[in-house]
Amino acid sequence: MKRDPENASTPFPVAPVSNGEWLPAADIPAKARLTEKLIAEEAAIQAKRHGMSRAQFLRTAAGTATAFWVLNEINGLPQSGEAAVIPLQRIQCEDLDAGRELLDRDMFVMDVQTHHADTQLFPGAGLCFLRFLDTQGCEQNPEILGQLNFVKETFVDSQTTVGVISGLPNGVPLGPEVMSQTRDLVNQLAGSERCLSQVMIDPKAAPGSPTAIDSMEHQVRDLGGVALKCYTYNGNWFLDDEQVSYPMLAEAQRLGLRLINCHKGLPAIFAPGSEESVRTIDLPKVVADWPKLRFCAYHSGYFQAGDHPLGLDGLSEFLQVVGGMPKSHRRRVFAEIGSTFALALLAGPDQAAHLIGQLLRALGPYNILWGTDSIWWGSPQWLIDGFKALQIPPSMQEEFGYPALTEVTKQRILGRTAARLYRVRSRNPRCSVPADGLEKLQQEQGGFRADRSLRVYGARTRREFLSIFGRG
Repeated sequence: MKRDPENASTPFPVAPVSNGEWLPAADIPAKARLTEKLIAEEAAIQAKRHGMSRAQFLRTAAGTATAFWVLNEINGLPQSGEAAVIPLQRIQCEDLDAGRELLDRDMFVMDVQTHHADTQLFPGAGLCFLRFLDTQGCEQNPEILGQLNFVKETFVDSQTTVGVISGLPNGVPLGPEVMSQTRDLVNQLAGSERCLSQVMIDPKAAPGSPTAIDSMEHQVRDLGGVALKCYTYNGNWFLDDEQVSYPMLAEAQRLGLRLINCHKGLPAIFAPGSEESVRTIDLPKVVADWPKLRFCAYHSGYFQAGDHPLGLDGLSEFLQVVGGMPKSHRRRVFAEIGSTFALALLAGPDQAAHLIGQLLRALGPYNILWGTDSIWWGSPQWLIDGFKALQIPPSMQEEFGYPALTEVTKQRILGRTAARLYRVRSRNPRCSVPADGLEKLQQEQGGFRADRSLRVYGARTRREFLSIFGRG
């Protein structure tokens, strides 16, 4: 059944959305279906009060607050008071201005994990995503996953200030050349630095390949890549492998790259054996051996239940690994929370609080990076909203030893830390500065929420996942 955005029942997906690497559940869980039903019913009531369609109401901040209210309710969490994880007042769900006051405050947001597809790699009906796109009501238009819609979803329909584009190790569905082109397009539209691109390297790729080690100089010097991104599941290797990884790290250091980003956790279904190679057990040695480099575990090394070769799940192994490292080495280890934060939030706002609390306890407030894994989750605004509203209650701090999630800490995680790592000047959003091109587009459509598509682009079920690859 097609998902028509104008018949949308929720402002964001209420079931996990796969980025194409990991296999989702066989079906949407009963809890998620109930969540969707309750949000749709409440949104319909509020929309009628305001003389709006349900989709129009869902695009508002009050619509998002309504969905958070239901998440609290269905997980048995308090809506307000000191014990609340996402503190809400009923008026913030019912009154449009109160919803905006809750969620629309300006913060510098730097998303270090964004994606789109290079649709030119798949001419005509050959695009493997087409069958899945039909379930999204996209009329089999491959461009919905492409450059321009990525710009709209990420930079026009959300508060993302700066985005960093990632690809995949073999350059499919997005390679280094198009990553840099998208970056340049965004910055040209904005008239300012709003987008960066990474250097995609597969250390096992044959020389001359687009992502081989010998392509790194071109990606840095000519394409302007500012950090290295790699995937140990592609060929099943480890960051501390002196034969495979260290030549790549030596070249990165020679070229002045100082941040090494690596996919960790969330094993790839299409890479047999990746359950082992995406573990974070390689961090202690590589961090010790390369003192001039910083290392970021994308997805924070997160494993879903049943995926870890030793039966571990969540952040447990990553936290053990980091906890056993000398403090001086730990300062050069970072955790990125793309997809991980979304999975935790949908499991329950309290699970999102535990996730952030664990990372803060292990790494402190300066070593956690904001990422969303969008475009697959749709516009990242709901994740920004969820993080801005999130609290770690005093009772949770006392029981688990978590630090408080203060406004200053939120600002660091949402963007200040990434700006420092990527050497981006994070302008104060409250300064009086001329609106850039993307902000003008936002203003013309009535703000960053007004024209949100309410779509997602990743699979929520195994059937949808398999349809992406033409097997469903």
